[in-house]
Amino acid sequence: MEKYKRQDVSPVEKENERDENYQSSNPQIDSERTNRNYHLIHPQGKYIEMINKRLAILTLKRKIRSDAILMNSFVISSAGEFFKDMRVWEQRAFFEDCTRFFIDKYGYENMLSAVVHLDETTPHMHLNFVPINDGRLSSKSLFDRQKLAELQTELWEQVGKKYDLQRGKENSQATHITAAEHKARVIVQSAEQKRDEIDRQTEQKHIFIAVLVYEKT
Repeated sequence: MEKYKRQDVSPVEKENERDENYQSSNPQIDSERTNRNYHLIHPQGKYIEMINKRLAILTLKRKIRSDAILMNSFVISSAGEFFKDMRVWEQRAFFEDCTRFFIDKYGYENMLSAVVHLDETTPHMHLNFVPINDGRLSSKSLFDRQKLAELQTELWEQVGKKYDLQRGKENSQATHITAAEHKARVIVQSAEQKRDEIDRQTEQKHIFIAVLVYEKT
């Protein structure tokens, strides 16, 4: 889960809502497949405009701080193996179930966008919403450590079980990483896999040449 202040919203939107012309430093994005991305919640305007409209109808006791968290985002996915043998409609059904879970829990009126990206290594969905709790903007009250752990359990019970997914170990001391850190790791892993593949192909080529030479002589 990521938290975004006002100045961070537009850059996130730009990547989430990208088209084939989007220029990215992320080598995982294949622009030729970007047209396969699709929405389960389509934004009704720019993110920041939607946020402003949502906040404008709240009865707030104090002015919103300039450094307030205006948007929370979740990246929903699973290991690549999970999607490997899935048919298109099954994959979409999984993301629809996840979207429905978040709508039921945090309110459709607070949702900004839910977009599934199929132009990267592993299918995943970016779900963005305004953190409104009891009529006030408060990401902190929605997402402390305990509530995030409870959220993980609820999502697994309501969606994960249906798809035979395993819940992450409860009370694990493992360090959670940000979406950016995760992408960085994926990029490194992809580069290592490509390097290994090149090494393997080079080795096979050398063997093939050796065989040809042997047979020729």
